[in-house]
Amino acid sequence: MAKKPTYLKVVSKEQPLTGKQEAFAKLVAGGAVLSDAYRECYAADSMKDSTVWSEACRLAQNPKVSTRIKDIQADMEQCHRTRLLRREEWVLKSLQEEAVSADNASSRIRALELVGKTVGMFTDRIEQAETSERSSAEIEKDLKARLDRLIGS
Repeated sequence: MAKKPTYLKVVSKEQPLTGKQEAFAKLVAGGAVLSDAYRECYAADSMKDSTVWSEACRLAQNPKVSTRIKDIQADMEQCHRTRLLRREEWVLKSLQEEAVSADNASSRIRALELVGKTVGMFTDRIEQAETSERSSAEIEKDLKARLDRLIGS
């Protein structure tokens, strides 16, 4: 007898999300409340609130859906970071152009100052004098003296 040929069945790694699951994931990743996202994506008009909450929670815990939500959030975060970097580059480029081609010296100096601040050249430093343990009376006396100097009395 001849052996039957063996055929390999090609199985995809993972079934894709349904359209409703994808819509739910997008809404949740965008900040929607689980139950609101569920109501918008599924026919939940005749469902009790408690049922909607439990179904929305169950759907959000589905491994495929929760992974998709995290992926969408990661993509959104990456887009946000990219947008911030582009804006920062544009501002720095504009300041550099202003520092070189401004009509008056004060504009050039201000542009250079702002560019310098972006690289930490001009940081405000607050130095505190080392103080030992002081009594409340000493602190009160020091505060009154400072207030008198500020007010000028």
